[in-house]
Formats: sequence, structure tokens, C-alpha cells
Amino acid sequence: MIFAKKLILSSVFAIGAFGLIACGSDSKSSTEPDPNQQGKIVVPDKKDPNITVTEFSSRIAGDEIRFKGQFGIDFVGDPEAQDSVFNTAFTGIEYKVGKGTDPSNMASVNVAVSSNTILFPTQNAIDLNSMNSAYVSVNLLDQGFTECGTFSLVVTVTANDGVKDYQRTEVIPFERDAAEYCRTEDTTSQQPVKAEIPMTSCQVELSTNMNPGLSLSTCTAVPAGSPADITFVKAGTRNEPELSATAGAGVFVTPITNGDLPPATDDYEVDIWPEDMNPDRSPATAYVSDFKFKTIEGTQLNEMILNSNQIYVAKTAAYNAETGAGFYAFALTETTEGNNGDYTFKVKLYKVQ
Repeated sequence: MIFAKKLILSSVFAIGAFGLIACGSDSKSSTEPDPNQQGKIVVPDKKDPNITVTEFSSRIAGDEIRFKGQFGIDFVGDPEAQDSVFNTAFTGIEYKVGKGTDPSNMASVNVAVSSNTILFPTQNAIDLNSMNSAYVSVNLLDQGFTECGTFSLVVTVTANDGVKDYQRTEVIPFERDAAEYCRTEDTTSQQPVKAEIPMTSCQVELSTNMNPGLSLSTCTAVPAGSPADITFVKAGTRNEPELSATAGAGVFVTPITNGDLPPATDDYEVDIWPEDMNPDRSPATAYVSDFKFKTIEGTQLNEMILNSNQIYVAKTAAYNAETGAGFYAFALTETTEGNNGDYTFKVKLYKVQ
């Protein structure tokens, strides 16, 4: 489960022209909604095979939908287009938001799409999820949304080789949850809005051969067994070493999840921390609600090296859902393999302030 993956382009791009992307706090541009936009979206059906695509999906991050996927240019294996290999560059990108997923019957939705400004033409791949590329998002609180359900981001990219135009359109579904954004208010018995529970983070270094235990309350490395709440042990084989964790008495653990929200991937992961991905919070902080889970009932975590980007949650016997007491989130960082399959690693731990 790794959200950011490299797109391997043909080596010919090494001598191609490179477009520049504006970065920093002023880099965000927003496709503002057109007040006259209404009716159905006309989704282009042209999908030139020389514009390649990979891994399109969406995920929720706070009150935003972030999008994942890349567009590239590839003429490998096309002997009639050798000149195009060197001359073709992206010339534009366009975003629209529609209701539903059927390209032939999609109602236009009047919301803004936020993205970085890309300077065209460019032979660089266009990555919807990268801060160094398009970095596309939609705010679920946008007033243009008048209902909940399944929506789609319609992305159209264009390219040109100096003679011929190329185009490709992709439709990326996302969900606006009715329980979160379309709750019907009962004015006769309004309940106060539940306050967010802030969390602080700390880091501690552990190793499987010396102090492999983690004390959740003190954020310290301890020996295996009591007072360790979670004990990490080496696993796997000699050729494929791994790392597992076992919960202590009264402690339960599980990976975070989006539950039933498509595409059923995690809200956050290692290096995509909630306090970093929500700059509107002042001061930047993580909340208990950032770490979504169905139930916390497990006592064992396996393949933690394979799933090195995963964030996990834990609860102790002191768990209180109203106050956040006894609730923790944690993840492995900076794992280093040692001798005989042992690992040294750091744990980033979140706990209620």
C-alpha cells in the first residue's frame, strides 16, 4: 500500500523539454466553478494509446478528496512515429466534476478543483498525487455540492507532436459520504457538535534484539513482556526477513482503514501524516478522528516491512471513545535490517494530549 510510485518513462525523455511547476504556498491554482455550468458533462471518448495512464483512484484526506494516477507519453514499439518520440509534449490539462460514474450520463457539478499550475508544453509525466506535479484535490465542503453519493473527477490531457494532436480522458470516482456531509438536522433536538480530540506525537527507537517492547503511555522502548504494550519480533525467512508485532495483555491493534468508503484505502500513511496534510489547522495537529478503523480487536500485526507505509491504531484497557484516553496511533519509520534478520527502527506514536 504505497500511494506514491514512480512512473518509468522511456529514456528519450531525458533529452526532451521539461515544463516547470510552481511550488510553495502560492503554487495552488483552482479551477473555479462556472456559475452558468449546468446540465450534463460531455466526456470525450478519445483515448490515444500514446498517452499512457496508470493507477487512477481517489482517497479521502480530512474534508478533501485527493486523486492518484499518472499520465505519460510513450511511442515505444510504434515504428511509424519515431519523430513523435522526440517532439511530443503535453499541452494542457482540464478538470470537471460530475455526479455518478457513467460517462454517457453524468450531470455537471458546480464545484472547484484545486491543483498546481503546470507550465505547458512539457514532456514530464503528469502526476495527480504529487506536490511536484499536478497535486489535484476537491473540497467536500464546497458549496457547489448539493447532495451526497458517488461523484467523478473527469480529467482530460492533451498533447501535440508539432503536427498531430493527442488526447486522453479518465474518469476517477469518489464518494461524498451522506453520514458526514448530508445529515438531516433535527431542530427539535439538536445535539452539540462533537469536539475534535487532539493528539501529540513522539518518536522512539527500538530494535528486535534489544528493548523490542513499546510502552504506549510513556513512549519509551522497554524489554519484551511487562511493561511492554506492544512487542516487535523478527519474522520471515533468512532470505526474506520480516517484522511482526504482538499486543500485550489488554491491548488490541489494527491497521487504519477507510472502512466502506471506496476505494477502501487508508486516509493517511507514513510521510503523509494528518498534521502535515491539513495546513488549515492551527496549530498543525492530528485528531483521533483522522485515524479511521472499523474495530480494534487484533492482537498480532504481520508483514510490517512489506507494508512499511501502514499506520496502525491501538487501544488499551483504559480506552474511552469520548475522551480518547487509551487510544494510540503508530507507524514504523527508518527501518534498518541488521544481522540475523534483526531490525532497528523508529516508531512514531500519537497519543491524546
